[in-house]
Amino acid sequence: MPRLPLGGTGKDYDSKKSRGFMTNMIAEGDRGEYRTVKACDGLTSYSTALGPTRSNILKNGVYAYFVSGANFYRMTTAGVSTSLGVINGSGQGQVLANSVPGNNQILVLNGAGLAYIYDNSGLTQITDPDFFPTTCATILNERFWFVRDGTNEFFASDISDGFSYNPLSFATAEESPDLVVAIVAKKSSLWVIGETTSEFWQSFSDTILPIRKVRSASIERGIAAKYSLAEVGDSYAYLADDLTVRLVTGNEFREISDLDFTLKLRGNGTLTSPGFSTTNDAIGFFIDSPTHKIYYLTFPTEGWTWGYDLSTGFTHTRKSNGYDLWRANYSVLFDNKIIIGDRLSSTMWILDPAARVEGTELLRTSVKTPGISFDHDITIPQINLDMEVGQIDDPTIEPVVMVRYSKDGGYNWNNGADISLGTKGDYRKIVVLRNFGRLVRNKDFQLELIVTDAARVQFYGAEFPMGQSI
Repeated sequence: MPRLPLGGTGKDYDSKKSRGFMTNMIAEGDRGEYRTVKACDGLTSYSTALGPTRSNILKNGVYAYFVSGANFYRMTTAGVSTSLGVINGSGQGQVLANSVPGNNQILVLNGAGLAYIYDNSGLTQITDPDFFPTTCATILNERFWFVRDGTNEFFASDISDGFSYNPLSFATAEESPDLVVAIVAKKSSLWVIGETTSEFWQSFSDTILPIRKVRSASIERGIAAKYSLAEVGDSYAYLADDLTVRLVTGNEFREISDLDFTLKLRGNGTLTSPGFSTTNDAIGFFIDSPTHKIYYLTFPTEGWTWGYDLSTGFTHTRKSNGYDLWRANYSVLFDNKIIIGDRLSSTMWILDPAARVEGTELLRTSVKTPGISFDHDITIPQINLDMEVGQIDDPTIEPVVMVRYSKDGGYNWNNGADISLGTKGDYRKIVVLRNFGRLVRNKDFQLELIVTDAARVQFYGAEFPMGQSI
């Protein structure tokens, strides 16, 4: 009995047969045809601030810190957010802590070149004459390291002191004339990422500039969007200058984006698929859950959110109701909860596996299977859908799955009948899809399943008995 593989995107650049599409759903299992897909976690309210979240969310001790609107905030484990001061600015900010015992300083970048330190004395702007406008920083060996915006230089604070700067504590990315855009520290090293190249710098013993460049360790690949850079554990990912997504772990540097991502950004030379006109405002972050580590990349101007699951290697997209992108903007594991900032409102969220909604908005899910074809004409009398049923909180609602299918590789789509998933507790319902008719030989058949009700959604497989050959 033929089986339709569900979701996921392979890297087969010559065929659609390995490529499926998921929106608000993630794949589980192996890359074979027996993988399953389930709905992404929803969002429940946790806290509020004065505006959308526009920085990473830093866990430091028993508090979490972030930038919202024009203010710098501290949040408790009870979800109470308090403004610690006004920093103004625009765009994406950044929050880091040097974690020095007895002298813990939290650095806040306001996204417009200014920087502040929050410590026991409160929130204070950095005014040292040897501090330069910057919008990107990292931490290495108890020093803050910064990109000097608009140059090929980067510089460092004094050790354990974000207020003080030595005019000699700077370096230049010299192997290429491109500007330095971003900087990230991993273990005892710095990656200095420019517009078209990346350089590797290693720690060594020096009181003024305690790093040195490692020769022949540069990478001929830069960064296309400064705020696409995101970290998880010993890895980081970003949108590269060739409009692919790169994941760096130690000395391993690999592409994780797929053909469909590339076609989305670059287009294919046609009016119907022109590609993106704006990519330099892309924002990336990781969700680091116990089961899935996912890198999300949102293009605010273009309105699109793409995710790569490090746990499975599959990709998916996310959308919030009424938008083409996902409202999430950065996350942090805080008080054993994954807290999500919001790019659209002042709400802070909990990423909630039990939620079928985002606040009061429904979470629309869909999966489109890769194509399947045969070397002779056949009929498809029915498709048996193995999935969760009866999984709904409201007993007055009978959820349905909307069915669409294509018999020409996705160029034209037909609407099938909506199929009931049963009422609450109706766990024995069998979902059968019918009336697909004739499939011409060598033509790809694809199935799309859409659920818009607040029900638990998990698809385990789709099989169909072979009809007669024609």
